[in-house]
Amino acid sequence: MTSGSFEYDEQGRRLFKPNPPPFPRLEDVYSLLDPALTSLRAFDRRLTVLDKRGTVGRLFARLDAVHSSGAEGSTTTFTDLMEYESALRVAPDREDAAVVAAAAAGMDESLEHGDLKGLVLKIHKRLFEGNSNQMLAARAGAFKQLPNYVRDSDEAVAFFGYTKPSSVGAALSDWSGFTLASDDGTNELVRQILSHWMFEHIHPVSDGNGRIGRLLVPIVLKAKVFTSTACAFFGEAVHEDKSLYIDALKDARISGNTTNYVRQMLSFLRRTADANIARLDRLEAIEAGWKDRFAQTRSDSVVHRLVSYAISKPVFTVRDVQKDLSVSFAAANTAVRALQGEEIVSVPEDARRNRLFHADEVLEAFDRFKAPTRSFAM
Repeated sequence: MTSGSFEYDEQGRRLFKPNPPPFPRLEDVYSLLDPALTSLRAFDRRLTVLDKRGTVGRLFARLDAVHSSGAEGSTTTFTDLMEYESALRVAPDREDAAVVAAAAAGMDESLEHGDLKGLVLKIHKRLFEGNSNQMLAARAGAFKQLPNYVRDSDEAVAFFGYTKPSSVGAALSDWSGFTLASDDGTNELVRQILSHWMFEHIHPVSDGNGRIGRLLVPIVLKAKVFTSTACAFFGEAVHEDKSLYIDALKDARISGNTTNYVRQMLSFLRRTADANIARLDRLEAIEAGWKDRFAQTRSDSVVHRLVSYAISKPVFTVRDVQKDLSVSFAAANTAVRALQGEEIVSVPEDARRNRLFHADEVLEAFDRFKAPTRSFAM
């Protein structure tokens, strides 16, 4: 079976239109499928419990957005994103942070009435509608009108062309039918991995196809009730090993054999789930340690509420606490000072004027790229 067919643009350059990909033999991927499923289900169970208590699960969507965007050249770190999402809206590159924040918020989108095309456009609009690049902003929420290409030294013209704009509608219809199918005897996780391959070869929008494609996998798996939460992340693994990711996508296209690609993606999914389970363990240990420091304080106090709040929102201002916990500014300020006195939160030296508080232990659990900062004791 061929992986697709070629059409041509006005300059005679080839543009690839993918076919629905074939499933690999189960025996060829099972050694990686079973461990990936085990890790993903364990992570899903843990997040399901946490989601009943608050918003910790949203941290992982933000982490995935940071890494998925980093794989595309973004420089926004997890800490940068947390600072941008505070009341101060600060970041080294605010426009870049805005796109990463939009990618994270894209995880809140849901698949309604099986409308995958509409879901793609909603996420794309989130990413680019406020962009200062007027061309990108004008195209937000619309399918591409011009062909898109990527450098590829194996191609005769050094570029690989994705699906022709006039063929995007038909290609997405085939992709949607494949993605939403639930044939007996096929594994849903493998199906969505293959759906991702097909989507990335269509490249239906002008920009953001990688990030959108990596968002679709967890959203669709949740919509199809394969997972309870949108948790099938692999952006971190792609960020770590983008060359493996690109090579696997390309190998399946050239060979028409999806086995190696599926195996690589299962490895990515397992690696990311295991890393996130370790982070959950760390968060629980951090929260327990913080609560021990206030064992003599009433359990319904603002201080105790702030301890849990700082786990799920590790960068905040007093105004954030006042608004989110619905308390007075004085009560919020007193509670923040109590946490600062226990060295649970600090104020980075470059944030002294604005009093932007960091829960450093939480940030360190998530942010592999956070530069050390000097803290200021008030």
